[in-house]
Amino acid sequence: MKNKLIELENKFTEIKKLGWIEASSHGNGNVGITFENMLGKERENFPIADYNGIEIKTFIKGHGRPYITLFSSAPDGKYIFQTQILKEKYGKQDWKIKTFKVFYARITANKFTKINNNYYMKLKIDYNKEKIFLEIYDLNFKLIEKDCYWDFTTIQNKIKQKLKYLAYITAEKKFSHNKVYFRYIDINFYKIKNFKCFLQLIAQRKIKICFKVGIYRTKQKLGKTYDHGTGFEIKKENILELYEKI
Repeated sequence: MKNKLIELENKFTEIKKLGWIEASSHGNGNVGITFENMLGKERENFPIADYNGIEIKTFIKGHGRPYITLFSSAPDGKYIFQTQILKEKYGKQDWKIKTFKVFYARITANKFTKINNNYYMKLKIDYNKEKIFLEIYDLNFKLIEKDCYWDFTTIQNKIKQKLKYLAYITAEKKFSHNKVYFRYIDINFYKIKNFKCFLQLIAQRKIKICFKVGIYRTKQKLGKTYDHGTGFEIKKENILELYEKI
């Protein structure tokens, strides 16, 4: 792995020397997509690390959301499309097309999160069953269901395949002649500590699970579920509690 880390660092140095680079895509994530294109890597959604076993996270200096999405993992349960069931049962009306529901929520362990003024949700780590449960309560804090869960084994495999090594890249952004440009200025490498640490950070509410289940608004797919992924997230400021810097 040492050689692969050095290889990526050398490629980063080459890209850094190029200075300002025109964005190769539009919308969210274009800073990371542009960097990966410079590596000669096409965009993909495979559950493996981005580059030779190294997951790449790219951020714009002074901008962007505070959370890092570590990986996405849909919950298991008694239904095949468990997140779609959550949307229909506990979601709210879409702001634009009110005949359809959406479900957006960021849930933590050991603390109730109010959902759409009708429910509470929280995560519960069950070490005996080796699962993380999504517990759903009514407004009187009576447990309604805990059908959704994530197996420890599933999460461990995600970490092994995608998160063992992390490259944290910082970039700058500018606009010129109605175009977006990025300049990549810094890279740091990290190695994950262990799975026990991962669970501890969930228990401490430093790793959260974020649901982003919307709908398509185009005529061809109008009203169909658009699942952006159920993300395990951590704040940037807490990254060194999960990783050791290399």
